[in-house]
Amino acid sequence: MKRNFTYFSGHLAAASLLISVFATSCGNDDFKIKGEIYGAENRSVVLAKSDFHGRWVAIDSARVSSSGAFSISRPAPAAPEIFRVEIDGRFIYVPIDSTETVTLTSSLDKFGTEFTLSGSQKAEALERFEKEVLALPADANPDSLDSFKRDIYTKYMRDGQGSIVSYHILTKLIGNRPLFDPDRDYRYFAAVANGFKQLRPDDPHTALLENTSISAMKRRNAGNGPKYTIQAEELTMIDIDLPDENGKNRKLSEFVGNGKPTVVIFSVLTHPDSPALNLELSKLYSSMGSNVNFYHVSLDPDQYSWRDAAKNLPWVTVFDPDGEYSKAAVKYNVSVLPTYFVYSADGELKARAMTVDDLRKELR
Repeated sequence: MKRNFTYFSGHLAAASLLISVFATSCGNDDFKIKGEIYGAENRSVVLAKSDFHGRWVAIDSARVSSSGAFSISRPAPAAPEIFRVEIDGRFIYVPIDSTETVTLTSSLDKFGTEFTLSGSQKAEALERFEKEVLALPADANPDSLDSFKRDIYTKYMRDGQGSIVSYHILTKLIGNRPLFDPDRDYRYFAAVANGFKQLRPDDPHTALLENTSISAMKRRNAGNGPKYTIQAEELTMIDIDLPDENGKNRKLSEFVGNGKPTVVIFSVLTHPDSPALNLELSKLYSSMGSNVNFYHVSLDPDQYSWRDAAKNLPWVTVFDPDGEYSKAAVKYNVSVLPTYFVYSADGELKARAMTVDDLRKELR
């Protein structure tokens, strides 16, 4: 049975999920990406960003002129973000902090592999990083990869605290595998998270990085090896206050820390895969008797359909009217639906699970 409804196209969230949804400014200031793509005359170039489900969604496009020039302007993001310029299924990533103008130069036949970015220090740094990744041998051994990552950290991340380029590097995929894995590379995640926390405490990327590094450290500390600590402050409670199917607001804090573990579920109840998923969850819930709390956050687009799906579930189900723009999902760094979070009996945010099998293990 397919358990995961949608996957983000990157690590963490590879993405960056949710973040780009909230990163649109309400002002009139724009950023601009312009340049030349030789050999692409009269073709369309597309600007994309990641949506709630981690898919890269087109937000604008422009026609390349007969001279190869193009230009796209968009409202400046409220928080720094990575955008993607696409043509013929190939991509170049562009960091945008605010209202800068970034110039991209490439050619149609080598788009995505040979290009230049200028207009900001971050754009130039991201160009250098992407080219180093392209030059990395496909069969690089673990020692070579570790050396490569140390070098990348020194060049682009150590002194770039709070930089969206650092975030992009941590979420970079090579093929289908992350360049930096939280469990193996937890020190890098913790270091970048600390930089974001100090310099960009209100940036949505900050909570995402912090939660990822904390979760990785807990998994590592759960093993038999030596214990490590990180500088990030652990989050013991992220409250949610939303209405249930009867219209009564239910706070997560009513259940967390009451002597039982509490599971927070994020899903879409009206998704075609939900009935089978809820059957698995019901079996797990019943197997634990009255020794667990389930708090189910639904991000459905239609409240009426959600209510019909929720009314027969034996646990607390609440509806988030913000749907895919859910602030609660951002705070919890939700990158895949469904996603599960486990609070211990004494109220500590203990673990994140991506499948019911993983959730079952966390509740043992």
